[in-house]
This record gives sequence, C-alpha cells and structure tokens, in this order.
Amino acid sequence: MDSKTWVDYISAMVNLYGIVPFEQVAKVISSQNKESIAAEEIKAWIQDPFAGGLAKAALQNRFVYEYGGGFFVGEWIMEFEAFDEHWLAQQGKPYYVPEREELLKWSDPDYFEKPTEFFNLQQYMVTLFPEAASDKVEGAAEDLQMMAEDPFSLERIIREFDRMGLKLEESGQLKKVAELVMDMHNHTRLQINRGYTPHELFQEEKKSLLSLSEKIGRNDPCLCGSGKKYKKCCGKVA
Repeated sequence: MDSKTWVDYISAMVNLYGIVPFEQVAKVISSQNKESIAAEEIKAWIQDPFAGGLAKAALQNRFVYEYGGGFFVGEWIMEFEAFDEHWLAQQGKPYYVPEREELLKWSDPDYFEKPTEFFNLQQYMVTLFPEAASDKVEGAAEDLQMMAEDPFSLERIIREFDRMGLKLEESGQLKKVAELVMDMHNHTRLQINRGYTPHELFQEEKKSLLSLSEKIGRNDPCLCGSGKKYKKCCGKVA
C-alpha cells in the first residue's frame, strides 16, 4: 500500500478523533482495504529515517503529528499540551468509523461535516438578517458549529453574534437561535466523542443500557444509580 494512502487515513482519523493510536490506524486501514497491516508496521514506517521523515512532513502539512511513539495527534493537542485531558475524556467511547469514501473526506484539514441542523440554523439566520452577505451568514453559522466541542453557553452565542455585528433584537429570536444551535451541536461530530455526535453517542449508550437491563434481576439495584431496586425504578411496569 502506498504511503499517501496511509497519510490520508491518519489525517482523516486525527481530524475525526483528535488522537488516534497506531493500533486503530492499522485496524481501520486493514478493514477497508485488501492489504492487512499491523500497528508495528505503522511504527516502523513513521520511525524510518527516510520514509518516516517524508511521512511526517506530509502529515504536518495537514496539522498532524506523531506523538509518544504510539499515537498521531492534531496540532491543537500539541499546542495546548492537551493529550492527557483529551485522551482521558475519550475513554470508554467507541470509535465512529464511516465507510471508506466518507472517512477519507476527513483527510482534508479544511473538511468539516455540516449536518441538516447546520443548514436549518443558517436558513433562520438568513431570515433574520436578509441584508447580510450570504458568506457572512455562512461564516457565522460555521463559527457557531465550531463551538460544539465546548459546553453550551447562551452568553457565548450572544457574544459571537455581537462580534459578527449581527444583532438579535428580540428575546424570541435569541431563544430560537439557541434552540437551533443546540440542535446543531447535538448532531455535530466531535473529537471528544471519537467522531460520534452527542445524539449518536446517546443512542449507543441507550442500547447498552437496554442490553444490560435484560440481564439485571428485578430485585437488583437499578442501573441509573437511584439506590432503588430495579423493579421499583427504571424496571417498573407502567
């Protein structure tokens, strides 16, 4: 397999996850291509004096770096020394791995998936600010989407609109914008969630709880942590 393909996959996964171990890189490449590779091959390749030097240069052009002898990370992880915090926050979460064609779109450092909810927000902003240039409105919506990695804050939304010179005149407008932004954030792919949207991750967790609930006894403590017996809490028959 050619080096460019490996660079494309690594860049795509770092853009989706922020941090990706060599093992996950090898697993995904092997599952989506005819050639099977191991993490040791990735390590030997990136540490090779010649091939590794070229690979690191190609990755750095996409803001991706080799880290700690077993990981690839995004530039922001390096700049803010955020590896430990980000890695810890990801633990226990599965990796979102789309089909090959969709995954490799993320190899472009400028690519960012825009869900339907993004366009719902953008369209509402067009109705609020009909005289604003279309690229300004789209840029504003993109900036609001980029906030999805951080905790939701109404004050931050207000500051962002003020910064862009787009004034929300009525409380009803702010309420609607806040609802649309929150909906967009819930359907935005997040690195902290290893590529899953908050909505998708919630659905995955709910499936796990349902699976566990089939095994729990009616007199066992409830999974929700209420302290009640399962039959008196989440397992209560309506």
